[in-house]
Amino acid sequence: MLKDLFVNFTILATVLFFGNVFLNRFRKSSLNAHSAVFLPVLAGLALGGGGILLMEFSFPLTDYAIIDLRQTAIIIAIYTGGLPGGFIATFIIAGFRLFFFGQFGLSSFIGAANGILTFLLVALVLRKGQLDKSRWAAAFVIQFVVLMVGLYFAVGPSVRGIIPLCALVTVTVGTFIYLMLRHLQNSNESFAIMEDAAHRDFLTNLYNPRAFFIAYERRVRAVLKDSEASGFGLILIDIDHFKQVNDQYGHPAGDVVLRQVGTILSACSPTGGYCARNGGEEFVLIIDRQEEEVIARIAERIRLTIEGHPFLLEDETRLDLTVSLGYGLSDEGSPKTLFQRVDDALYLAKASGRNRVGRAAAEVGAAGRVVANLRQKA
Repeated sequence: MLKDLFVNFTILATVLFFGNVFLNRFRKSSLNAHSAVFLPVLAGLALGGGGILLMEFSFPLTDYAIIDLRQTAIIIAIYTGGLPGGFIATFIIAGFRLFFFGQFGLSSFIGAANGILTFLLVALVLRKGQLDKSRWAAAFVIQFVVLMVGLYFAVGPSVRGIIPLCALVTVTVGTFIYLMLRHLQNSNESFAIMEDAAHRDFLTNLYNPRAFFIAYERRVRAVLKDSEASGFGLILIDIDHFKQVNDQYGHPAGDVVLRQVGTILSACSPTGGYCARNGGEEFVLIIDRQEEEVIARIAERIRLTIEGHPFLLEDETRLDLTVSLGYGLSDEGSPKTLFQRVDDALYLAKASGRNRVGRAAAEVGAAGRVVANLRQKA
């Protein structure tokens, strides 16, 4: 029995490990926007298939009682895919047990009912994505009780002799799955923290140039791939006369200014905006699916906010600073040249006297224009 139990543990561990790998890759793909639909279905299908595999590797407890861990697959499906995922897994497992596994008769009805009853009862106590000890223990108590009831109807009162052994198997399986899920959860959280730290600028806590380049290229590829896809706007921001701050007050003062500018940009960025420091005193903001007028207003709001902000150094010295900005949209001209065109608009704002907003032209080298008097609130 130990050998068969080890095989079952290996199947469960394999399903969980590769499921976690797939989930992490899915979250980084373009399909993640539809995760509420796809993930429960995929979880249900995967764990339904895993439940069938577990039935194929059922193992004997005694000469008259054979069990498997199909119920565990249903519990995991509820945890990972919620009620939809659990329902799909249960439908697959119960259907296979009823029509394709063993002889069609009383035992197949009991086996199918075992899965359905487990789903109905566990769904009352377990919540999607919540690895709570008490709820998890309750789920496996339900698994044990349903298993014992099913065995009683299948083999009669003699089932009482295997209650301790079934209880031991249930506790072992439940503890193993709980510890593995908790390990995967902690690993995912740690990886997410490290990944986020690797993409952050240490000084401003905005995204760094590498992270910006990845996000920007991803959006450019999406627009080039689908001409009907929603475009995006790009804003470049450069602090005027920042070199004078470093020369006169020192680089620590310059760092203080950069941190405060980063805070302002985070506050001015719309929901879903992607704000990054692009090196030195230059910042960049990506805004998805917005009209030109909205992009212009956001740029002007940033300019006005920084113009009116008192930049205080550590010695309480107050600095009044301004920024110049350039902006453009991916659907005006080639998306491939958007950054260059916005950079040209930023240069135009600088050349026109600074503390201005420049609008990108549709082609590289064409004359952009300086936007003024956009003082409406975005």
